[in-house]
Amino acid sequence: MITGVHHVGVIVSDLEKALEFYTDVLGGKLLFRDEAGPEYLEKGVGIKNASAKMVVLKVGPATLELIEYLNPRTKVEELRPCDVGTFHLAFEVDDIDKTMEELKKRGIKFTSAPNVVEGGEFRGWVWAYFKDPDGHQLEVVENRELKYPL
Repeated sequence: MITGVHHVGVIVSDLEKALEFYTDVLGGKLLFRDEAGPEYLEKGVGIKNASAKMVVLKVGPATLELIEYLNPRTKVEELRPCDVGTFHLAFEVDDIDKTMEELKKRGIKFTSAPNVVEGGEFRGWVWAYFKDPDGHQLEVVENRELKYPL
């Protein structure tokens, strides 16, 4: 049965630009690069005549796979956070204020100041959203009360 989340795969429009963001800005570490051709992708994901290049990296304890489809080219549309098919990826941080300050120095624009959850099951979480170069919603979250450690 399922024992955990192995990795998160993110489709990007420009692999090198995304890799630079996730390594230089967010501090991820490149593990390896790979490419996939038509036979593999048709068998694996059901897309005929596809080709892609990808990287796998670590961001903290999380493993991310960034994939750029070379054929067919990726459709780039601006999705709203409420649209079906969108997701957000949350990164745990020790100190949200220091993290946000450092990320702002690296060019990150946050959609708000830190939001503090005052009640309910998420009480004690402090979070803020920002976006990667393709507009994927990302989050930094500090769990101050540790009711549900991440």
